Amino acid sequence: MNWRKKLFPFLLIAITFRLSAQLPDGSVAPDFTAKDIMGQTHHLYDLLDSGKIVVIEISAAWCAPCWVYHTSHALEKLYDAHGPAGDDKLRVLWVEGDPNTNLNCLYGPSGCNGGSVGNFVAGTSYPILDNAGIANAFQITYYPSIFVICPNKKTYKVDPLDAEDLWEKARQCPVAFGSNNAGIFKYSSGTELSELCGIQDIGPNFTLTNLGSATLTAATIELKWNNSPVQTLQWTGNLPTYSEAPISFENQSLSNAGILKTTITNINNGTGDEDFSNNVRNDVFALAQQFNSTQVLLKIRTDNYGEETYWEVRDEFGTVLAHGGNQDVGPNGGGAFPLGTPLGPGTYPNLTLIRDTLVLPTGGCYSIHFSDAFGDGICCDFGTGYYRLYNLDNPGTPVISGGEFENYSRRAFGAGTVSAVYDLAQNADVQLFPNPASDVLNIEIETSTACEISGQIFNALGQLQHLFPAEKSALGGNDWQVPVSGWPEGIYFVQLKIGAGTVTKRFLVSK
Repeated sequence: MNWRKKLFPFLLIAITFRLSAQLPDGSVAPDFTAKDIMGQTHHLYDLLDSGKIVVIEISAAWCAPCWVYHTSHALEKLYDAHGPAGDDKLRVLWVEGDPNTNLNCLYGPSGCNGGSVGNFVAGTSYPILDNAGIANAFQITYYPSIFVICPNKKTYKVDPLDAEDLWEKARQCPVAFGSNNAGIFKYSSGTELSELCGIQDIGPNFTLTNLGSATLTAATIELKWNNSPVQTLQWTGNLPTYSEAPISFENQSLSNAGILKTTITNINNGTGDEDFSNNVRNDVFALAQQFNSTQVLLKIRTDNYGEETYWEVRDEFGTVLAHGGNQDVGPNGGGAFPLGTPLGPGTYPNLTLIRDTLVLPTGGCYSIHFSDAFGDGICCDFGTGYYRLYNLDNPGTPVISGGEFENYSRRAFGAGTVSAVYDLAQNADVQLFPNPASDVLNIEIETSTACEISGQIFNALGQLQHLFPAEKSALGGNDWQVPVSGWPEGIYFVQLKIGAGTVTKRFLVSK
């Protein structure tokens, strides 16, 4: 849940200051040594040097949204699961950052100078620091401000998320372990689109990071498409712990659905990697929807915050052919307005249905791009918004639909040309539930005609986890159940062959 968005009316009241700049993501965190209200000393860099991830919330005792977030117990749950009493991978520090409040304000209004909305101390298990200097050092522009600081001392601003989502952000930190250890970070497949229309060229790249105490001097990196090798790189250099080197593969041309797998297979000339979990990256590519018409209808239903939405339709060269919504958000404005979104040109009303008929110039490949200014999509916590793209030759069923995303949703489609191979697989309705799964994963497949269906499930390392033998589907499709209670937690990929086409879906196993 995006707490900042939910509490936006309070933020307009609560925030009474603004600094000239905010600490950019990826900046080296300012070090500090400070005592908490119990007299315990905390040195940030000592915590980071010990391999701990540090989550800092900077708040004010008078801040209403800070109080609501505090009473959600998100940080408490995070600390209990991953602090000293949990798996001991992180530390949480809560900082009262307003210099105009006194210590009493942390305990409630009694004896408080500066205002208090509640007792922030009662029941709080993580350390509380009353220190405005920390707020100044992190250049905060509003309360609450939450930072994830990685052991390499780089800091990242995050939304007031629940405990599970905060942990997902924190676990992206590179954490040193052992002597010989390398990892893949800042990975990009080289395209914003995970759906392929025609032939698409991509340029995979990432940052090779040394997470071991021994200097990283060599690495073998392999790129595979559907488990077939396409390129192997031999990197050499000299990287001390937490140092980085850019890695780029040659451009690859993709035209069919599948999995692109990047693996660090070997480091330091044969020395075994002591943590292989961050040596693999999988990207799933599906085939874009295809249809004959070049006329499409776009329906958008806004949520409670219509001013946050912006969209564009682009051709295969990236030229913007149509756009709508708040132009002040723009195509790169996802999650960019923590203090409220300006009501710029084109802003949509709240809870409103918008219809746009678009005539595309010619048959070919196109894409539609949505941005949400607060990074929580247009469905489902704050109104059941959606977007649906219809082929006007068949206006009853959308060819693309969405709404539940974070900062961005980017989808490809082919208009004015259709492939018979694509139709059966890509028009199949494939549902995975529950997702995340802990006991049994249900796979429901509905097809427009009887066909042969087979499938397989891979884990995040690209290893085969489960195989579905080929079988003839009845009209209406197939239902499969897969026991996953004994599987390790993590990301898995279901790859289904439906007729002559392929569909790939991702799911999580979580206990």
